[in-house]
Amino acid sequence: MPDHPFINYWNPSPAPADTLLSADTLCGDSLVPGFITTGFEGIINPIVRVTHEVLAGWNLIVLGAVLLLVVINKQLYPRQFRQILAVPGGVAHTNQLLREWTPSRSFIGFSFLVSYAVVMALFVQKACVVFSRDVSAYNGFRVFSIILACVAGWILVRHLILIWMAWLFHEKEVLPRQSTVQLSSATLVLLVIQPILWLVLYTPNSIFIWAGIGIVFAGALLRVILQFIETRLFSKMPSFYIFLYFCTLEIVPMTLLLVAGLRYFAHQPVI
Repeated sequence: MPDHPFINYWNPSPAPADTLLSADTLCGDSLVPGFITTGFEGIINPIVRVTHEVLAGWNLIVLGAVLLLVVINKQLYPRQFRQILAVPGGVAHTNQLLREWTPSRSFIGFSFLVSYAVVMALFVQKACVVFSRDVSAYNGFRVFSIILACVAGWILVRHLILIWMAWLFHEKEVLPRQSTVQLSSATLVLLVIQPILWLVLYTPNSIFIWAGIGIVFAGALLRVILQFIETRLFSKMPSFYIFLYFCTLEIVPMTLLLVAGLRYFAHQPVI
């Protein structure tokens, strides 16, 4: 048997023993001197992993419950459901609705207002997450509960103001009309903004947030116009006072909240 069985075909003479180099020398010292013997002398600072995931498990439960409630109302109260959506069509639709039932005292009216408050609170929370890029600070259930309490409180305060204004100007017939218009506009916003909210959950992009803000402002503008028409036709208040009243109650607070929120997330003075 030959002394060197593994001889290179092109170099039949084996290299002398004193010229052989170790593998670590060829791969280490000859290419990167001191790679193995000398370590990294700097300081490694841990970096927090940035995530853009805004979807939480309880979000799906909340939206699923809202969708289930909408389907139940659609199946149990189909006529009332259509009448609520038809209120923006004109005063005649409001008259027909109020002749048959009272939205403020019905299950469908109460459930739609609750669903509207829940969906709006979830949308505001996700808008805070997207604008701030801070998932850990704004994406918890505690923050959602605080925002939901604020939205529900604002809806209640707005309804109490309507009651007070109806008592102050002795216009009790206008109150159910205003409540019906508010319910109709809230239901429309609830149905239209849900696809946007699903897109925000799975694709947290600011474009979808701005689209949702546009839907909310369009719903507020529709509510102001409808309430102005209903109040003007069924009350003796001057048109200028009605316009100032609804601007103070609807447009100005929402504009101030939007500007304050954008200033806050841009790290600018809110006031």
